[in-house]
Amino acid sequence: MASKQRPLGKRIRYFMVRMFTTSLDALARVLPLGWLRSLATLGAHLLRLLVPSRQRLACENIRKAFGDRFTAAQRRRIALQSTINICQTMGELLKMRYISPGEVKRLVSLHGAEHIRAAQQRGKGVMMLSAHLGNWELGGARITAEGYPMVVIARDATEVVTAGLINQARTRQNMTVIGREDLRAMLQALRSNKALGILPDQYAARGGILVDFLGRTTLTATGPAVLALRTGCAIVPFFTTRRPDGSLETQVFPALEVTITGERNEDVRVLTEKINRIIAEQITAHPEQWLWLHDRWKVDKDKADT
Repeated sequence: MASKQRPLGKRIRYFMVRMFTTSLDALARVLPLGWLRSLATLGAHLLRLLVPSRQRLACENIRKAFGDRFTAAQRRRIALQSTINICQTMGELLKMRYISPGEVKRLVSLHGAEHIRAAQQRGKGVMMLSAHLGNWELGGARITAEGYPMVVIARDATEVVTAGLINQARTRQNMTVIGREDLRAMLQALRSNKALGILPDQYAARGGILVDFLGRTTLTATGPAVLALRTGCAIVPFFTTRRPDGSLETQVFPALEVTITGERNEDVRVLTEKINRIIAEQITAHPEQWLWLHDRWKVDKDKADT
């Protein structure tokens, strides 16, 4: 039986994504990082012009999160900076295919690694918690380069060539990639006392619960809380942000306190809220570096439709 063919519009979109990614990968192979970042910045400005709906979504998300803290002009600037950050992160991610872990250590400073050591001494695995903030990909590579094997949970890009290049970059930095539904691999990583990287800051269409995130209720994934309560693993937050001089800094924080009362649903809710709070604190400190282009508060639209 012939395989079902995708609609023409989707095939064209996938082709464009593939061409963009393979072209950027070719440039990442030969260009210095500074030049690659400059090209990514140019690409972000083009995206702002070509896809204005995403800029409007980002501005609306910023308004939802911060109310009147920022003017309309400031929200537009933050949205643009967020777009630049994402484009630069993509370029840097592909650059990871061509640099060694030693070079990653020179690119990214690391603070708080003792919190990972302390968590691993418990012997029940370490959940490394982060967010789509700054360059989370280089942050994971920096931790792995320090000698902490990491298994990262990731959703592959829809376009297969793009997905392959991204995962090759992660593998080059000694990170093992598993799918978001691969519970067995997650449990195996934690039972082996490895670090399990997870970014639970996006809208959870399935299996989420309504809790506060940056001042508004939205569906949030419960997977990290459920996994931690089930295995007893430590939850260690880390975030990799850009500094004014263009360098990157990974900050590791002490493990979150996990309270077990025996009331499972309540324990999951409390821990999920705690996870959201520490992510929100970092976004508030670095608003221009978070992924505002993602429809994080989609539940607001769902409520309006009911």
